[in-house]
Amino acid sequence: MQATNSESKLFYNANFITLDDRYPRAEAMLVTGERIAAIGTLEAVTTAAPVEAERIDLNGLTVVPGFNDSHLHLLNWGLSMAGIDLTQVRSIHEMIALGRNYLQTQPDARVIMGRGWSDEKFDSKRLPNRWDLDQIARDVPVLFTRVCGHVCAVNSKALELAGINANTDNPAGGSIDRDPLSGEPTGILRETAIELIYKLIPTPSISELKGILRGAAQAAAAVGLTSVQANDIQGAAGLSTQLEAYRQLAEADELPIRVNLQASMPTLSDITSYLAAVEGSRDFGTYLALGPVKLYADGSLGAKTAAMSEPYLDAPETRGVPIYSQPELDELVLAAAQADLQVAVHAIGDWALDMVLTSYAKAKAAVPAWSKRPRVVHCQIARLEQLERMAELRVVADIQPIFVPTDRHFVEARIGTTRARYAYAWKTMVELGIATAGSSDCPIENCNPLLGLQAAITRDGWHPEECLTPLAALKLFTIGSAYAAHEENEKGTLSPGKLADFVVLPQDPLTVEKEALGQMEVAATYVGGRRVTQ
Repeated sequence: MQATNSESKLFYNANFITLDDRYPRAEAMLVTGERIAAIGTLEAVTTAAPVEAERIDLNGLTVVPGFNDSHLHLLNWGLSMAGIDLTQVRSIHEMIALGRNYLQTQPDARVIMGRGWSDEKFDSKRLPNRWDLDQIARDVPVLFTRVCGHVCAVNSKALELAGINANTDNPAGGSIDRDPLSGEPTGILRETAIELIYKLIPTPSISELKGILRGAAQAAAAVGLTSVQANDIQGAAGLSTQLEAYRQLAEADELPIRVNLQASMPTLSDITSYLAAVEGSRDFGTYLALGPVKLYADGSLGAKTAAMSEPYLDAPETRGVPIYSQPELDELVLAAAQADLQVAVHAIGDWALDMVLTSYAKAKAAVPAWSKRPRVVHCQIARLEQLERMAELRVVADIQPIFVPTDRHFVEARIGTTRARYAYAWKTMVELGIATAGSSDCPIENCNPLLGLQAAITRDGWHPEECLTPLAALKLFTIGSAYAAHEENEKGTLSPGKLADFVVLPQDPLTVEKEALGQMEVAATYVGGRRVTQ
């Protein structure tokens, strides 16, 4: 039967990699409205196309399903674009210089924000402190977040305005670094202690939020992302404002990509508020969806706050910082399960992973009707028996291949070679049958999926036994991410009936030299059959 929709488009003269086992490769694709109507040989698809269908010649390029990042921070990425990029600084001196330069160009700034520094890159290998940042400004708060997002360095003015002093107690799940002699805060805040400083950041209006999100979404589309699962909502306090900004963008057709929102809801009260938002939300169409409750079980490996079952080799006095006790985490996961909400828990250390799997097992036993797939975000440091337990519990792993080129330089110094064997163990996960989804955790790392593919395939030469094949890597950022979000019937493959979200590439990512994969530039990104890039 021929399609009759006047909005039909016939895409041809391309190498279509469908990821649909029924027809892995195709020559042409027909899109009607925002969905794929037919795909296959040029003759068959042309026969199915209405006479008035627009013909689009793709000039022999390669087409793959749209890339889907299963965990990033779209709003934070957008906000970071307006702040100071600290990813390339190699010393505290450079950090100070960038801050001073920024203040010269923005003399009316109410707060100086930057993100991306890593003490692993510093010549001194020490953390910046309040006195360092006081050299940038003494009358304006300075907030510089580490690349991992789990440590923040602030100046004396920021501490003063936030009311943080020698008498301030550490918050639950966080800590304030202090001078060992005076007890005064050094300006380093870890985990939940960072929240003490958030009140200094001006709250964007809905209009400002929309502008920030539009810019970040367009930048995501430029690198081939057609869907992102964005952990932007932080607690019930900002829920209505951020959701309204997204809603207005979606209803005005101003989102170039599709967004599935992950909501950090750290308390029972927050989860209740989120459930009310989910139940009361209207149908946002295909561009916006409310996704899982996001919880944090621990911190980061770089900051040595990831909760480990054994002490850090380079910091034997600590095993990291679990955010919750086991009973507290159990209670939160159970509450979400009882409401049939999906849960995604951040867990980097193996101690944290033990806690998360225990909570999931208890919730599954208590609520057999829980229909949503539980997820572990990061799942970096694991033991083999934990991965086997993940497979048994059918827990999805949201992994970040692009972490390896950065982390491999310090992982073994942190945890030793034995524990590192099953760190970032992607091939083992796949072989065990664990569903895996690909992400970047942007702005922690670059969200370009081609860089993620390259890292998954090469691992930068580190533990090559865990490298993925090009096909498995491509499935991570397409089929895998769609499955994680319960969207596998809508996205992930180029199949009739699914959304016409696809990326046009200059070369075949399954056969191109792996060293060149990350250098490719996206030729075009289509969402719902509509081109959303220049």
